[in-house]
Amino acid sequence: MSIHAEKAAVDIKDGQLFKKMLAYAKPHWKTILLCIALAFLIVLTDLARPYIIKVAIDDRINGLHKPMYAARAEDAALLAPYGDPIVVGGRAYVRVDAGESAAPPRPPSDAVRPVRIVEAGGAAYLADGWPDPKTEPTVRLDGDRAVLEAAGLAFAAEPLGAETVEALRERDVRGFFVLGALFLIAVVGGAALSYVQTNLLQYTGQHIIFRIRQQLFDHLSRMSSSFFDRNPVGRLVVRVTQDTESLNQLYSQVIVNLVKDVIVLFGILIIMLQMSLKLTALMLVVIPLLFGMTVWYRIVVREAQRKMRLLLARLNSFLAENLSGIRITQLFVREERQLEQFRRLNGEHYKAGMRGTVINSIFQPAVGFLGNFAIALLIWYGGGSVLDGTITFGIVYAFTHYVRQFFNPLMSLAEKYNQIQTAMVGAERIFDMLDEKPAIVDAAEPKPLPRPVRGTIEFDRVWFAYNEGEWVLRDVSFRIEPGQTVAFVGATGAGKSSIIQLINRFYDIQQGTIRLDGIDIRDIPLDQLRRTIGVVQQDVFLFNGDIASNIRLNEAGITDEQVREAARLAHADEFVAKLPLGYATPLGERGVNLSLGQRQLLSFARAVAFRPQILILDEATSNIDTETELVVQDALREMTINRTTLIVAHRLSTIQHADQIIVMHKGKVREIGSHYQLLANKGYYYKLFELQYKEQKQMRDAR
Repeated sequence: MSIHAEKAAVDIKDGQLFKKMLAYAKPHWKTILLCIALAFLIVLTDLARPYIIKVAIDDRINGLHKPMYAARAEDAALLAPYGDPIVVGGRAYVRVDAGESAAPPRPPSDAVRPVRIVEAGGAAYLADGWPDPKTEPTVRLDGDRAVLEAAGLAFAAEPLGAETVEALRERDVRGFFVLGALFLIAVVGGAALSYVQTNLLQYTGQHIIFRIRQQLFDHLSRMSSSFFDRNPVGRLVVRVTQDTESLNQLYSQVIVNLVKDVIVLFGILIIMLQMSLKLTALMLVVIPLLFGMTVWYRIVVREAQRKMRLLLARLNSFLAENLSGIRITQLFVREERQLEQFRRLNGEHYKAGMRGTVINSIFQPAVGFLGNFAIALLIWYGGGSVLDGTITFGIVYAFTHYVRQFFNPLMSLAEKYNQIQTAMVGAERIFDMLDEKPAIVDAAEPKPLPRPVRGTIEFDRVWFAYNEGEWVLRDVSFRIEPGQTVAFVGATGAGKSSIIQLINRFYDIQQGTIRLDGIDIRDIPLDQLRRTIGVVQQDVFLFNGDIASNIRLNEAGITDEQVREAARLAHADEFVAKLPLGYATPLGERGVNLSLGQRQLLSFARAVAFRPQILILDEATSNIDTETELVVQDALREMTINRTTLIVAHRLSTIQHADQIIVMHKGKVREIGSHYQLLANKGYYYKLFELQYKEQKQMRDAR
């Protein structure tokens, strides 16, 4: 299977995902609780604003015609349970809320009577009882008293003086200032609380994502080589960057805002139920439809997000691979072919992204339509109720605001749900990777190497395969004594480099034992094992940074003097000295501004700087010209003193000085001996030597 192929879904349940995600939020539980508390306060400020406007309409703008209780001034205390009474002209008045019924409740005592101000014929009258103010009344004089007739009912009334009307109006005007101040406090307070909450959430989210990225990178750095064999770099980059960023949105915005939206919904329901049961019931008619749409949306958008993430990982893998090998593409004039592959992957990703966009474009307008449909029902029924006098205009006005506020969180649910599903898909990938255990780990009871390390290496009947059943090494046995220089030769695919990787324990063997100083390397702590071994590879990897940092690799214990000494031993100091900035010379990506030979010399210096007891050279001189190779060979003689040295080489001329030469063929040890012993045996090594000698002679004759 191609390494770019990736399973489309991960077998992790939503409950498990949430549990794992909440574990990262647990250290910040105090901050999250504070944000939830702030959300309560923010919701209060949001819900207070329409209610303040409702009070302004019903109690101030239309307040003059509200039902009232009246009593003599000396009996004003009887009105206190209904509010703060106002005393004018020897009478005390207090306004009362009749609710959805126009019928007056029973007065608290005979000294208190229900009254209402009604305008008729350009004059104001104080009617006994609560006539409907929306019905045009007529005035009929009955002796010294006036009678108001409205909707077939007669109410005793008396003309109301301008002084009383003015006093009641003045109180309404003062009330506007109070309500305006409360409205401003709600707006400013809500903005300030939102500012504090946003900053706290961003801090929490960024801190959590910082920890997840750290854990991911640490986890990846401990994974074995087999993991990277089947996972391209582009896929891993998506995990550490984009998948974690999707979680950032979840932690810094979605969770607390989702709680806030739930509080808004319940708060609005409570307020609306308190204002009008009928209007609330009418509005809730659309909820079942909304629930069904949400279930559908959850299913389809989750699958769309999974597919888009899968294709994004493939796209990034292809991009990283092709940009790394752009020179090969250009050398073989494969730009059009590679562009065609990129266009296909990019097209698939585009289609997956458009599918998610189409789903959102259906869900959001549908939720908006349901909200507007609820408002239409509200206008139809609420408007008629206002005309009937069973509901005040202020309640209907407040309801229109609350319905919009009720559906705003539901309309933003598409965006939030999209973010949640994106985060869930990202979390699936992240936790799937974190759950994958390294194939190479320390033993339960590790055995440290004795000090000093002698460097005895022993292979005892070793069998090894990268893929099950495809044996690369077959029953390999040999012993390397301390301080020896041993070379491995053989045709390509004979298993030479595999032996080197096994000594470093990048892979574990299936059968047999590999010992270092008599200890099974599987029992030696990995850090100690790899610090003991220095490797110089054919393919040199240099990091962004200067020359000195590439030699010491951020090891604080290696001084500048030791860096220069390592470069001198590797004969790299000569070309470094000619650079304008010397050891502070910045290197491009993978050391692109150095020649292949110069990079190889730096890899020698890097290996020497860490002072390993065992030195491994894996085709280390293949990129160095003949003149430089002679210099390096002299340096190697000094570098290998008192060190066990293993050399993998194709050019037999470079390993003739080795104490032992191990000849590999098809995964088995074919011969062991010194250069001259093997030539004398006239075996497989002799044939390799003769073949290379003839090739070199033909090349010299051709020149």
